[in-house]
Amino acid sequence: MKLKKILLPGAASICLSLAAIFLPAWGAPPVRIAIVPGGASGMEQEVVDRISDQLQGNGNIVVSTVNPDWYVVCNITDRPDLVGQTVRVNGTVTIKTTDGHVLNTISAQTNKQDFNLNPGTPAPLNKALVDSAVREVIQGLSQRAIGPIQDAVEVEIQTRDKIVKAQTLGDSDKYDEALSLLMTISPDTPHFKGARALIAEFQMELEAIDLIKEAQADARKGATRQAISLLKAVNLRSKRYGIARGLLASLTRPRLAKVKTTVGAGGGDSSQIKALEAQKKALDAQRKAIEAQEAALKSRGRATK
Repeated sequence: MKLKKILLPGAASICLSLAAIFLPAWGAPPVRIAIVPGGASGMEQEVVDRISDQLQGNGNIVVSTVNPDWYVVCNITDRPDLVGQTVRVNGTVTIKTTDGHVLNTISAQTNKQDFNLNPGTPAPLNKALVDSAVREVIQGLSQRAIGPIQDAVEVEIQTRDKIVKAQTLGDSDKYDEALSLLMTISPDTPHFKGARALIAEFQMELEAIDLIKEAQADARKGATRQAISLLKAVNLRSKRYGIARGLLASLTRPRLAKVKTTVGAGGGDSSQIKALEAQKKALDAQRKAIEAQEAALKSRGRATK
């Protein structure tokens, strides 16, 4: 079974470009997450280590800095006030995709005040007090970040599965089912634009199917001009564009043959009838050939799944 490319937008301009390769229809791969410090302090590295340890058992997550899908960036800053004898420690954990789409931000902060015998006079802060504030923020960040990360991963896996299943349905021309599935993808996911692009593609294919069917019905009724107009309306990007062009050729060539035959015969009824019969046979042969081609393509598509 061949690998399937699915839509994972990296920017607003993705349109129908495919930005990632996933596993076949039985499921999307785990999310690769790089958990990194935002600065060079040991405070941040401890948050990184704690979060990494807690996520190791999640089967939907691979903690790795190699080709990550997401970054989890940990930042801690401390701001001492020697005059007021206070220290404020702020910490954040930012979950974002590699192209900068922020999925969530978790924060923790604390403010500790030391006792000073000479208020208003700068003095060194109590080291134990500062360490306590930092430890409190490290503990808070490490605990608060796990739930949002796991929730975001769950949404990501569900979204990937929907896109994979929708593409599988689309490959089998089950566009209505595929569209129903894609419509459930939330605007909150970074794949929303990609899902909308896939929706537009499937709607285009549905329109192409309708145009070709209507054109074939018109051709059988002798409404050749209307059939030609419908076939010309098939989108160039549709995978049915070749079929439409083949049908179009079958409708235009016999008309030229009819004109030549009629003129050469002096416009006699017998010659016109023969020309019409020949045209009818040519159209039938073309229609059967195109239907056989379409059936072969569908059969080949099912065989590759």
